[in-house]
Amino acid sequence: MKRGKILGLLAMSAVLLTGCVDSMPELTAEQSDIIAEYAAGLLLKYSSRYDYKIASEEEVAAAIAARQETSEPETQQEQETMESPDETNPNEVSPESPAVEQEEVQQVQFVADLDFAAELGIDDLIIRYQSFEICDSYPQNNSGFSVSAVQGKKLLVMHFDMEGLPEEDINCNLLDYDIRMRVNINDSTSSVVLSTMILNDITSYVDVVHAGEIVDIVAVAEIDDLAEENIQTLTLWASANGQTCTAKLK
Repeated sequence: MKRGKILGLLAMSAVLLTGCVDSMPELTAEQSDIIAEYAAGLLLKYSSRYDYKIASEEEVAAAIAARQETSEPETQQEQETMESPDETNPNEVSPESPAVEQEEVQQVQFVADLDFAAELGIDDLIIRYQSFEICDSYPQNNSGFSVSAVQGKKLLVMHFDMEGLPEEDINCNLLDYDIRMRVNINDSTSSVVLSTMILNDITSYVDVVHAGEIVDIVAVAEIDDLAEENIQTLTLWASANGQTCTAKLK
């Protein structure tokens, strides 16, 4: 019975469409899809093989939940792809990256033939590094003023040859130059050179340097208890009246 109704409807539709083809308006793609969907629904509704019924609320909820579970992993993966950068730009500075050092790095010079007086703007004198020693006190003969290391420490004494003009005496006053020094041992431990009252201290030497005379002056720093053979590298930083130099002594 149902099959006969369907065939009758289709026959009537064919007759109507044939008779009205000249006056039928043109349909858009969307309108054609709607009509096709409606016709398919009618065929399924009256088909004996199609179980047509309205789904319950529980079935609809279960279908929605299953669809969400299927789509969530894909959505999460797409979100993670959007949040994670494709590549790291080597020219981009990260906020967590250490700040770029703005100060110009002082060039390290090797000590061979280095004139500290010329580097520090000390006039009429030549000062060159000679050697170093490690001791408990200096001077060790205890004549005049001396400096002693505290318990568990040693003194690093750096010797310099200071020479005046070859033809005349020089009234030398190194106090006027405000000499400051710092020494670095084995590229790790840094110590400030002491300002002492030792007569030949490089930071406070005051005396006449006679023509052609070479005077032994020293820079003294208190360091950890080390032997001379334990010192692999020795670097000295010095400044005087705004001029600086860095020299590798060993």
